[in-house]
Amino acid sequence: MQDESEEERPLPAAAAAALSTGRMVEAIKYVREAEGLGLMEAKQRVDAYVARDPVLKAQIADQQAQMKRRFVKWALFIDVLLVIAAIWYFYGR
Repeated sequence: MQDESEEERPLPAAAAAALSTGRMVEAIKYVREAEGLGLMEAKQRVDAYVARDPVLKAQIADQQAQMKRRFVKWALFIDVLLVIAAIWYFYGR
């Protein structure tokens, strides 16, 4: 496990840039490549970085909420299309 000083080091520039746009997966990838860490260690490092920055934490939470709303909207749209197709198939011919 990493000591406290390692977790407080700044992230690589590419990882910080990816986080600023809400791309956590890419940030983890950049940390893995730059520091030679495993997946779990890189994720813990990125999570610790986000936890230390309340503005970034709020921004990522907001972006995740927006993605979830967008997913729900598309799922509902596809469900409606499937219901319309089923109605047409069974009753419209």
